[in-house]
Amino acid sequence: MHGHHSEAERVVYGAWDNPGVSIFATAAQEPVPNMLSHMKPLPNGDDCVIDKDACRLMSQSSVAENSLFRLVKFQVEEVAAERNNNMHPRQGQERTDSDITLGLARELARQQVEASRCLQLHLNVANLRDLEMEVAKAHTALSIKSKIMSNVKQSLEDRQREREEALAQQRAVEQEQLEEKRRRAQKAAAFRSDLMTQISEARIKRLKDQKQAIEVGRRELSDCKSKIEQDNLKDAINKVEQRRMLLESLDQSAAMLRQTREAYALAQKNKPERGVLDALGPVTAAFVSKTRKRQLDEIQARDINAARLGFQLSQIKHDLESRDQLITNLLIREFQAKENAMVLEKARTKMAKKQEIREQLLSQREEQKFFRDKAVQDALVKPKDPMCFGERQYRMQVAQRENTRKLDVQCYKDMADMVVEGKRRRIAAAQEVRDIIQAVDDMQHHQDDLVAAERMKLLSKQPAEVLSALKKSILTEEEINTFNLKK
Repeated sequence: MHGHHSEAERVVYGAWDNPGVSIFATAAQEPVPNMLSHMKPLPNGDDCVIDKDACRLMSQSSVAENSLFRLVKFQVEEVAAERNNNMHPRQGQERTDSDITLGLARELARQQVEASRCLQLHLNVANLRDLEMEVAKAHTALSIKSKIMSNVKQSLEDRQREREEALAQQRAVEQEQLEEKRRRAQKAAAFRSDLMTQISEARIKRLKDQKQAIEVGRRELSDCKSKIEQDNLKDAINKVEQRRMLLESLDQSAAMLRQTREAYALAQKNKPERGVLDALGPVTAAFVSKTRKRQLDEIQARDINAARLGFQLSQIKHDLESRDQLITNLLIREFQAKENAMVLEKARTKMAKKQEIREQLLSQREEQKFFRDKAVQDALVKPKDPMCFGERQYRMQVAQRENTRKLDVQCYKDMADMVVEGKRRRIAAAQEVRDIIQAVDDMQHHQDDLVAAERMKLLSKQPAEVLSALKKSILTEEEINTFNLKK
């Protein structure tokens, strides 16, 4: 059963001190996998007749068997220790992996706690928040300063470039102006020569055209004069003809008017004269009767419509009144029903209360009667005391004084205990207050140390420009000395 034995040699059936409980810490430390399943169950009681191998070793009285038991147990412990030290490579790797995993988990938990603590410090500590704000301001100021410097440098470069470009443009413009002057001079000379040539040619052409125009004008003037004379002659002839036709039409109109007057006079000679009102329209008896009949029909139709509408209105009014009366009656009946139900409920409640009061009075009477009867019975069965009245009074006073003395002694004792307890409580409360103050001071010192460490960590991450830009009032003396910020 030593460490160099194989697994097959270790499969030995036997019993240990208590086979129901493994003597090893873990299952991996057992010499045989699932060792308890290979053990034989012990019989109930001390009967070892059936199976001698399953009997308890401690029940054997032989010294050799006891020595064998101790040897076997020692060898098992030795094998377990050797297996624990010299494990299988896979088990060793598993243990190493588990140790590494646990270590990583602990480290991650520690880092998480540290990060949470740092976050809480950064969020809750005003001193640290102020420092972060100042650092942010310094970063902002430096970035603004660098931006301004870069802008100034860029503007200087832009101005220099613009100046050079302007000079180059100015030189180019001057060159162009000189070239333009030369071209203009050449153009002016060419234009003058061309202009003189054109003027001479135009003068010659104009004289020629002028002569031709004079000849043409003379011919047109003679033609126009002849045409005007012909037009004047035609107009005179037309006017004479129109005058003659107009006179003829006037004569015809006068003749027709005269004939019309004569015919009208002959037609009106035998007719009576009519008035102005008779000429306005046909006012006859038939027309008057028709008009009167139409008016009567309209009046009758209006009366019939008025009577019909009045009947309908009265019918509608009657229906509305009937409906209102019906609703009123229904509401009255509903209200009366509610009132009756309420009165009935009140009567029932009142009757129930009366019944309850009656039962209470009856029970009180019975109780009073019971106590009266009991008092009478007690008085009847009370033993006669031969002691006189004065002695009974004296004994009662003595007993009362004794009770009063006992109560006073107990009261004084309780008061003394209360004083001692109060003093003890005050001492304990004062000690508790001192402990709390000390704990708060220790916690404050610890937090101050953490804040100082966080401030140093924050400042150590900043460049020298940011540190020099910070206000010295926000830094402590230790921080100033550490980062050599004295001026």
